[in-house]
This record gives sequence, structure tokens and C-alpha cells, in this order.
Amino acid sequence: MQTSILGKHAQHKKLEFNILQISQDAKALKKKYNDVIDATVGMLHHEEGNVFKFQTVEDALYHLSDSETYHYAPVRGTEKFREGLFDWVFGKYAEDFRKIFKYSIIPTTGGSAAISNTFYNFNDFDQKVLLPNIFWSPYTNFALEANIKLKTFKMYDDEYKFNLKDFKKEAFKLAEEQGRLCLLLNDPCNNPTGLCMTLDEWREVIKTLNEINNTGVPVVLIHDIAYIDYQLISTELSRDTFSTYYDLNDEILVVVIFSGSKTFSMYGFRVGAQIGLSKSQKIIDDFTRVGDYSVRGRFSSVSQPGINVIEHIFTSPENKRKFKEELKIGRKLLKDRATLFIEAARKNDLVTYPYCGGFFISIPTKNKNIFKDLVDEHVFIIPMQGLIRVAISSLPLKDIPDLVKKIKKHI
Repeated sequence: MQTSILGKHAQHKKLEFNILQISQDAKALKKKYNDVIDATVGMLHHEEGNVFKFQTVEDALYHLSDSETYHYAPVRGTEKFREGLFDWVFGKYAEDFRKIFKYSIIPTTGGSAAISNTFYNFNDFDQKVLLPNIFWSPYTNFALEANIKLKTFKMYDDEYKFNLKDFKKEAFKLAEEQGRLCLLLNDPCNNPTGLCMTLDEWREVIKTLNEINNTGVPVVLIHDIAYIDYQLISTELSRDTFSTYYDLNDEILVVVIFSGSKTFSMYGFRVGAQIGLSKSQKIIDDFTRVGDYSVRGRFSSVSQPGINVIEHIFTSPENKRKFKEELKIGRKLLKDRATLFIEAARKNDLVTYPYCGGFFISIPTKNKNIFKDLVDEHVFIIPMQGLIRVAISSLPLKDIPDLVKKIKKHI
């Protein structure tokens, strides 16, 4: 007889190193001590510590009508939101993609729900999603909730480049074992490392997926682009990865994961989306059908004000222009902090993973107690798989030199 109030599937659920809780601990200690360094949660902040807000977002928010604020949002959002999002995400490729691909957009409660829904609907229970061995830890939680598992390949080769050789080996192996391949790549500006794959690397990934699909195996590519607007190169060039999609087989589904939290600093509004792309209408019909069902079955619909703020920016050329100008300021904040951090790391012989943009820089470590060691010095970072993640998004320039020295001391 079972004696636990919990279902059997929930017995082992326990959050380890809850990022949001660690951030709260850091904030609490800051009230007691002036020397606390908080480099935890990925939210963009100004130098003085206030969250980076876009005035364009603020203006749109305070000019919403009552119906745009208080009513339930439609499960699929509005057409203007969906088409505006498609234009924003794919940039110069948007019009071409409308002609070549069938597509559908499902609004979700942040990028997190977009990944969670995709995990759940495009894998059989107990199957595995393939992803690099260095990844954002909540992916594990999403997998557990979806009754699936994660299978990793080595993210880096010996030259700290994307490990195509190990990716191919594990992709073919997993596809043969389970008769399905679901691949998750968080690119550009990987969380936690800041890695950006090259166009040649993406071409090889697409070529591999096509080869697997040619054997009759269903293939799904989950492309998490949460930080695409914060790459060190221009936002236009950051979209060039999408050019590799042209070569996709007809029967492959790509699910692009969009995060309104990162792009618009609307973290608390929980607005994201699954963008389904395929050359097969049937696949997109299936994508839409199960997407609608899961939205209604899990969280009903997305934040109405969140959707409408983004829609107001997308549908007004002037608002869009103003937003892009503000985005440049946020991008420069990140670039200045990253430049200083990498320079300080070099001076202190501190090894970092290659960084090309995004909210985080990571440092490999073999010290299993490094989290506690740094907290003892009033430093808060996020420990992950054999590394520590530093959120430069919220880290003022004045804290960086001291932070690097303390990390080097305990690494």
C-alpha cells in the first residue's frame, strides 16, 4: 500500500539550486552588507541597480484600453501580434519564409512554457531530447514535467568550438535507438556560456538532421533564441542563422522559442511563443492543434497586457524605431560589462568559456564547494554542470574587478 500523499511520479521532485531563490537570498544579504555582489538572475539592469525598462514598453503599457488590460487574451493571441512577432524574429528572412514555409505561432507564458509544451507534445514518454552537455538547468525540470529525459553530447571540442563530431555521433545513435530525434539548441548567446555557433556549424547540423530524416525518422529541432537580440554583432546579422533553414527537409519541424522577457525586459508579464515552421502543412496543422490544446490545458492563455504591449510596438513604425534605439543602449551595457569582465579575467589568468553575447559569462571549475566558498565572501553566482554562471546583465561595472579576483581565488 502506498503511504505517501504524493503521486509516484512526483516522489523525487526537488529544486536544486533554485536560481530565483538564490537571487532572493542575495537581495536579503545586500540589506545587511554593502559589499554583496549579486550575479545571479538574468535580468538586464542599469548601472545604478534599477531594472532596465524600455520607455517604449512603458508608454504602450500605460495607454492600453481596459479590454487590452483586463480581459482574457485569446489562446492564439492576435493576428497583429503573431505576424509582428514573425517579422521581428526572422527579420530580413520573414517574407521569404512566408512563401517557403507553413507556419503557426502559439503564445506561451514565457519561453519556458514554449519549451515545456514542445517537450511534452513532440516526444513519447520516457524518450530523450538531445542537447549539449552544458545547458540552462531548468531544461531538466521541463523534461521531468513532460515525462521525458535528456541526452547530452559534448558541447565543446578541444578548441572550444561547437563539437560537431560528438553531436553527429549522438544524434544518429539516439535516432536509431528511439525512432525519433528531438534536438534542442540554445543559440545564439547560449545560456550559460555565451557561445554562438557559426553558419558552417549550423549548416552541418541541418545536413545531419536531413540525413536522419531521410531514414524515415521524425525530426524536431527546438531552436531557443531567447538572447538573439543581445548578440555582440548587429541584430540583423544575428538572424543569418535562419538562412540555414532553407535546406531543411520537407518533413522536419522547427520550433523556434521566443522570449518576450529578454527582448522587451517584460520578465514578470510572462510572454513568449512557440513558432512552428515546416514545409509540410500537415505537420503545422498538428503543431497548431496540440499547441492550442496544451495552452488551454496548462495555463489557459497568456498575459493580455503583455501581448498587447508587444503588438503596439510591432504595429507602429515609430514605436518600433524608438524601441530599436533603446535596445542599442541595453546592448551597449552588456558589451561594456563583458569587455571589462573578459579583460579582468585575462589579467588574473581566469579561464572563461568563449563569449559572443547574451546575459551570461561562464567559468569552468572543479571546486564542488565553490558556491558556498563565494557566498562566504558575499558573492552570489549560479553553479551549474562543472562551471559557475555569472549574470553580467545585472552586474555593475564597479563590481567586476573585485568579482573576478574572488572567483579566481576559489576556482
